[in-house]
Amino acid sequence: MKTANPADLNLDALPGISKIVCLDEVESTQAVARELALEGTAERTLVLSEVQTGGRGRLDREWESGPGGLYMTLLLKPETGIKFLPDLSVLSGEVIAETITSLYNIKTRIKKPNDVLAYHPRRRKWFKIAGVLTESSSVNQEASWLLLGVGVNLNNALKLDTAVCVKAIKGGEVSREDFLREFFKTFWLRYSAWEYSSQAKSS
Repeated sequence: MKTANPADLNLDALPGISKIVCLDEVESTQAVARELALEGTAERTLVLSEVQTGGRGRLDREWESGPGGLYMTLLLKPETGIKFLPDLSVLSGEVIAETITSLYNIKTRIKKPNDVLAYHPRRRKWFKIAGVLTESSSVNQEASWLLLGVGVNLNNALKLDTAVCVKAIKGGEVSREDFLREFFKTFWLRYSAWEYSSQAKSS
């Protein structure tokens, strides 16, 4: 595991984040965030890596994690019951899809429970452009922490013919900082509403 200080990320500009751990290369941001959660690290800690050597998606499927993509895990401590946690995966996918459409004018759709697809106009097909992976720990049916893992194909080269990156569709590189800022601006609004609604349903 190598630490990093990415030149293209103005980390102070990311809304709602209490702490950021930047890495050059790691097996997975999810594994690092899990260790931090077990150590009692503060809520809203974000783990970012330039590259993942062992990135995985749902059902342990491989997730290509080469240079140029966005690989992150957010540590959350929602005040809600565990039965509501699966909703957060879909919510996060919707925010990713909206961010991609808003920033890059790319048509997107959700493939439940955790994939985001993008339409490639020249190839006239839908391809996977992002994925969400959640993991949680609970005590007495209440969530003690939740890891929200996100992978977005921004500028990274891809071998899988079922996936695509933003750069391939738009024809030029895009900014990870812009994506992160726009994503979190919307995410925290949706997250707060989800947490409030979950609490109301539990009472």
